[in-house]
Parts: sequence; structure tokens; C-alpha cells
Amino acid sequence: MAKLSSDLIPAPLTRSLRIFAFDPSLAAQLDTAGISEITIEVPWEELEPGPVGEYIEVVDIDPASKVLYKPVDLDDPRVLAQDGLPPTESNPQFHQQMVYAVAMATIVHFEQALGRVALWASHRPPQPKDDDDGDEKPGEKKEKKPYVKDQFVRRLRIYPHALRAKNAFYSPAKKSLLFGYFPVSHMDADNTPGTLVFTCLSHDIVAHETTHALLDGVHPRFNEPVNADVLAFHEAFADIVALFQHFSYPGVLRSQITRTRGDLSSENLLGQLAQQFGKASGRGDALRNYLGHRDEHGVWQQRKPDVHLLSRTAEPHERGAILVAAVFGAFLKVYRFRTSDLYRIASEGTGILRAGDIHPDLCNRLADEASRAALYILQMCIRALDYCPPVGITFGDYLRAVITADFDFSPDDRNGYRVAFIESFRQWGIHPINMRSISQESLLWPSAADLKEEYLDDYNYEAIKAVFAPQSQALDEDEE
Repeated sequence: MAKLSSDLIPAPLTRSLRIFAFDPSLAAQLDTAGISEITIEVPWEELEPGPVGEYIEVVDIDPASKVLYKPVDLDDPRVLAQDGLPPTESNPQFHQQMVYAVAMATIVHFEQALGRVALWASHRPPQPKDDDDGDEKPGEKKEKKPYVKDQFVRRLRIYPHALRAKNAFYSPAKKSLLFGYFPVSHMDADNTPGTLVFTCLSHDIVAHETTHALLDGVHPRFNEPVNADVLAFHEAFADIVALFQHFSYPGVLRSQITRTRGDLSSENLLGQLAQQFGKASGRGDALRNYLGHRDEHGVWQQRKPDVHLLSRTAEPHERGAILVAAVFGAFLKVYRFRTSDLYRIASEGTGILRAGDIHPDLCNRLADEASRAALYILQMCIRALDYCPPVGITFGDYLRAVITADFDFSPDDRNGYRVAFIESFRQWGIHPINMRSISQESLLWPSAADLKEEYLDDYNYEAIKAVFAPQSQALDEDEE
């Protein structure tokens, strides 16, 4: 039989890779072991060992141990045949696969929402300074040093084992993601002293830091803290993307809906970020939980909106958590609205389900509605970046950007997404300043025509016309 030429075989559209759905801690618990590992699809590209692709370059150097780990080859036929390496904490090559897969999945969400290729922020090298050494002769013109322009950054570098510390961060100067690892120092039901926790194996931390880099590419000046909301917005937006990516994994979503009987406002994994990191750090819970918390007696308490909380919160992470809670609150409102008919059908009109597990068909329908609502809200949040001011953003500005962007994308708000955003933000005390009303129409950014009309109303039209009439007449004569 003649061998088919490789030129006639179309390239695959996607690559399947196995990852931890949340982090390795779920694999050690019987009730969550079944959802701890999932397979996701990322865009197909030919990779060099690392992996190194069009967007990302994984460099696995461990300075603390003075080790350079062998790079994984995801194009190896043996690796391709089994959807990547199996998830494990002990294999550095899987760590490389994990950061690549989650980072690429995050990039895909950005490109789908913005409708264009994702770009990293340009590298700005230190500009040369003119040293006044006093050696110039009188009247001699000093030669200026050449000005170095911003340099294009083709790939984001990711270091899975960059530091031995309880930390992971995006470096704007190096255009890199640096992930740390640390030993557990205390013993409890969730931790064993001496074991290592790798931040690069936390889905939420990888997605969070990748979002920082993507946001820096869209708005480089969002790192300038000209007001209390700027740095808080950076942290909040990174959490929003990491949080809502949970809803793109069907098996995880169905599991949590079954566990909560469809009530996603109750305690579940979908509203938590970095469970293993938080518990290993001695917090006793996830690093951040946007649904509730456990009190001193270990009883879980649901988090309720507080209209005054923003005014008394200044720390960026805590302040940003208020914005995330407002966005997640909007999602819960839309989810309840979209599933109210399903609950009426399943409960014969009472709206209250019978005791026991919910029917698998109902679970699938609820999961489908939750996924649709979450992914649409995620795209609303990302799409709004193009409608944000380039510097000095506030939470109120972001609300206006979300409403305006979605109005331009879909003027008919049939499912009430924009109403849910406005209501949830109001309940958390987030609103633009100097607004006459908080409605969809007033929150829309004004168009150029609106601004022109407003300025003409505020000033004497005849006076303005008299000033510019000579110039306009001269321009007309030049054109003739």
C-alpha cells in the first residue's frame, strides 16, 4: 500500500493535554479524586521541547537546587498518543506541560473575546542618560546617545521552578511568569510536614498569573497606581478569569452541581481559588473564597453583599476581591434566572426540589446553563478591556466599560446580563462617580456625536462659530 504524503494530511486543530483541574490536593481526597484530573484541548501548534511555541516559552531552571530540568517534548508520538504526560507532582516535565496547557487555555479565552491575536507588552529597556562629565570644549556640541525604542516580545517566558518561596508572580520587567515551591511546615488534616507544594501545579495560580501578563499587553499603564482601584483591578481581573475558567470543564461542573443540588451559591469548589496553596499556608481554607468562609467554629457562612465594604478597604487583594464578588454575584443572578423554569418543572411548580440526589438529566441541563452563563460573563469581562480608560481605571469605569461593550456586541439584553451586573455592583457599593442615575442608558460611554452635542449645548454656539468661521472659510478655499 502506498504511503500517504504528509502534505496531504491536514494539521490537527487542537492538542489534548492532561492537567490538574484545580491542584494536586484533590487527588488525595476520595470524594474529589474523580475530578482531580481532566483533559483539555488547546490550539494545535508545532512545538519545540520546553515546550516552546508561538506564544509561550517554558524554561525550567531551578536556581535553588542548581538544576536544569530536561524539557518535555509534547510532539513525541508516545506523549501525543496518551494526551500528554499523566498528572503527577514528582515529574518536572509534567509541571512544564501543566503551565503550558493552562496558559494556552487562558490565551484562547482572551482571543475569542477580543477577536484578535493576543500580544505581550513590549519590553522597554533603560533609556541612555546624558552624562555631564564636563570634558566638552566650549562651543562643542555633545553627541547624544541613541534612543532605544520599545522591543517586541514574541513569547512569554514561564519558569515553573523559579524560586523556593510561597509566591508566584508576573514580572513586567522580564515579561515572565515565575512560580515558586515551598515545603509544608505544619501538620493538620490537609497537610504533611516536609512535603512540597508547587504553585505551578495550581490551575488557578497559573491562570491568574497568565492573565496578569495578558492584561499588561492590553493596558501597560494599569501598573501605575494613580488611585486605589488600579492595582486592585489587576488582581481582581486575574481572579475573575481564573474563577470562570472552572466552568469550561464539564466533568467538574456536573460534579459540583450534583453535590450542591444546583445551588451554586452554597459551598463548592467553583467559587474557590488555590485550595492547596491556601491550606498549606496555614489559612485553613482556599487562598480566596468568593462564596463564603468558615467561622471560628468551623461552620461555613455564606458571603453577603456589603454596600459599605469598599469604602473601608484599601489593600489591593482585599479591595479587588470586592470587584470579583460583584461579578460572581452577577453570574449567580443570571444562573438563577436561566434555571428557574427547570426548578419549577422538576419540583412540580413548588420551586423546591425533593430530598435526595437530583436527576442526571436535570444535572446536565443545569450544568449547561451554568456553563453558558459563566463563559458569556467571562467574555463580557474580557471584551470590556477595549472600552476601559488607558490609565487610572476605577471600578466604576470598569462597570461602564462592561455595559458599553456588551451593548455594542448585543444591543438586545434578553437574558438580563447587563441588569444583573448593575444590580450586583450596586449591592457591593460599586458605581461611577458623578452619575445622575445608575441605569443602562446612563452607564453607556458617550459617543463622539454625544460629546459634540453636549459641548455645543454648554457653550455659546454662535460665539464658537464666529471664532472658527475664518479658519473654516480658509480651509474651504484651499480645497477649491
